[in-house]
Amino acid sequence: MGNGNHVKFWLDTWLTGFCLANSYPTLFHLSSSKSGFVSQMGYWLEDTWYWNLKWRRPLKASETLMVQNLMSDLNLAAIHRLKEDRLIWEWGKDEDYTVNSCMLALERIRYAGSPTYVTNVWKSICPPKTEMTLWLALNEGLCTRAFLVKRHVLSPQEDKCPFCEQHSESVSHILLHCQVVWNLWNKIVDWRGLSWVMPYGLDDLQCQWLGLLQGNHCKFERTVWGGFMFNIVWTIWNARNNLIFEDQKPIWEDILWLLFYFATGWIRNLNSSFWYTGADLYRNHECISAWSA
Repeated sequence: MGNGNHVKFWLDTWLTGFCLANSYPTLFHLSSSKSGFVSQMGYWLEDTWYWNLKWRRPLKASETLMVQNLMSDLNLAAIHRLKEDRLIWEWGKDEDYTVNSCMLALERIRYAGSPTYVTNVWKSICPPKTEMTLWLALNEGLCTRAFLVKRHVLSPQEDKCPFCEQHSESVSHILLHCQVVWNLWNKIVDWRGLSWVMPYGLDDLQCQWLGLLQGNHCKFERTVWGGFMFNIVWTIWNARNNLIFEDQKPIWEDILWLLFYFATGWIRNLNSSFWYTGADLYRNHECISAWSA
């Protein structure tokens, strides 16, 4: 808070962690200046700030008590006459926003009992858009049709998966359990010479996927394998959006090829000397272990 010229007294969050309109709804209703700025709610007398709130009618006894409570809160505020207002990020050092501080803050407010696999997302293995897509998926934050039905954007009859048109489009269905999508996952697992069972959900997927490649495999191989999970999730979601918004029906064999084509790009970001092409990867996964040997 600076001089209060740009902070709305009732509507902005500047004092108690909540906007005062929500903390004191009755007084907000009675205020004669609902959209007024902090600097308009009082005056300076020499170097001292005095609050001067104005109401649409005389206050009742119970409302006077509310004002007393409000004034107690306002006495905690510090108005700086010669400073400009500015936004601050309260969860970071020096009140400055960083991606890392945002991630840590979101982790702290995850609901109780939630799995902690989300912390494995931000590894800078793949492009940020792929990491963000997986993070949103793990937090049930993707705008699937089931998500939009819950928020009354779509009707319950409009929740069907755009791929199979049979089941409700939940996050786990569109990214994992839909038959055409499940076939894509299995082709990647088969390509690597591995076997698995269908994960229950995205948390289970991440746990199981990262556990498939252990033992004598080097760190680079395991990192690349983890990157494929990011890549597959983003590719499926992108194919879904192209179908809905661009009417582009997915050709899954082409999508499988694109997975390997794009993989070589982010693998080279991990190590610029990686010289294999997407076709090399597609033909034989051993080129990864051969290169890293």
